[in-house]
Amino acid sequence: MSHKNFIRKSVALLLMVAALAGYMTIPGQSILLPARVDVQAATLPDDIRGVWISLFDYKKIGLYNKSEQKFIAGAEAHFKKLKKDGINTVFCHTVPCNDAIYPSEYLSWSTYMFQAGAEPDYDPLEILIETAHKYGMTLHAWINPYRKTLKTIYDPGKASSTNRVVRIVKEILENYDVDGIHFDDYFYPSRSKGAQLYKVPVSKRKTVINKMIRKVYKTVKSYDENLLFGISPAGVVSYAESIGCDLKTWLSKDGYMDYIVPQIYWSDQYKINGKVTTLFTDRLNQWISLNKNDTPMYIGLGLYRGGTRISSDIGWHKKNNNIVSQIKKVKRAGCDGFVFFSSAYLYTDSTKKEVKNYRTYIHSLIQESEEDETSE
Repeated sequence: MSHKNFIRKSVALLLMVAALAGYMTIPGQSILLPARVDVQAATLPDDIRGVWISLFDYKKIGLYNKSEQKFIAGAEAHFKKLKKDGINTVFCHTVPCNDAIYPSEYLSWSTYMFQAGAEPDYDPLEILIETAHKYGMTLHAWINPYRKTLKTIYDPGKASSTNRVVRIVKEILENYDVDGIHFDDYFYPSRSKGAQLYKVPVSKRKTVINKMIRKVYKTVKSYDENLLFGISPAGVVSYAESIGCDLKTWLSKDGYMDYIVPQIYWSDQYKINGKVTTLFTDRLNQWISLNKNDTPMYIGLGLYRGGTRISSDIGWHKKNNNIVSQIKKVKRAGCDGFVFFSSAYLYTDSTKKEVKNYRTYIHSLIQESEEDETSE
C-alpha cells in the first residue's frame, strides 16, 4: 500500500470512528458539530462544461518539460483560465501511450510531458488534481486502454492486455484523489485491410471489449461507489461499433459505465454528395435514440475545428457561432452537458471568434444561474 493511500485510509477510519461517536469537536472550541467526511464528491455536476486536456495540449498550455515550480505556476494559470471560462470538469490525459504523467510502477514517464531523460522529481498528476479541486473542478484520469504507440495497440483479445489495463486503473485509484476513470475510443483499430488485427470480427471485438469494460467498472466501484467510469466513443455510430463499442448493450444495461461522451465533431453545414446536411444535429439525435437506459450523456464538441477551412465541413469557416449553437441544441435535447476537444483550443488564434461567442453565452448562463440561486 502506498504511503498516500495508507494516510487516506487511516483518515477515513478516524472519521468513521468519529461519525459513530456522533459528533466531532473543533480544537479550541466547545461547539459540537455533526460528524462529516470532508472529501471531494466524485459525482459529475448536473450541467457538465468540460474539456479534454490531451497529450498534445501539454506543450501548448505550457506544462511540457518544466521544473516543479514552473509546472505549478503553469497549472495554476491554465486552471484559473478554465474556471473563468465556465469549465467545471477536466478529463486529463494520464496514460496516453503506455506511458504516464505520474511516477508509475509499471509505465515509463510520458515523453508528451517530459523530454526523454528529463524525468521529474515531483508528481505532475497530483499537482493537476489539487489545482483542479482548488478551482472547484472534478478531474478524471483519461487512459488510452490499449494504445502502445500512436499507431499500435496491445492485442485486446489477450488476457494480459486486460490485466494490464486493470493494473493501471488500480494504481491510479490507490494513489490519487481522482474523481473517476475515463476512456476514449482506442479499442480495436479500423477494420480496413492491413490495419492491425483487422481480421477480428466485430462480434468478437464487442465481446472482448465488454469483458474488459465490466472488469474496469467493477474495479472502480470496488474502491468507491461514488467514483465514476465513463467512455468517449467516436461520433460515427457504425465506426464506433466496428472498433468494438457495444453501444446497444452499454446504453441499455447497467454495469458498464456511469456516463458516455460521443465525439460529435461536425457542423450543421456538412456536405454529403454535394448536398449540405445538418450532420451535427442528425448524429446528436442518433445517439440520443440509442440511449435506452438514460445513461448520462455529455456531447464531445470539436472546438479544435473552429475557424478552419474544411472542404466537406464548411460550417466551421462560414460561421463563428457553431459551438454556441451546438451547446444550445445539446441542452434542448436533454443531454447533461458538453466536453470540448481540447483544452488548448480555448486559447488559440484559429478559434478566437468561436470562443468569444462561447464566452458571452456561457457567462450569461452562469449569471442567470447565480441570480436564480440568490432569489431562492
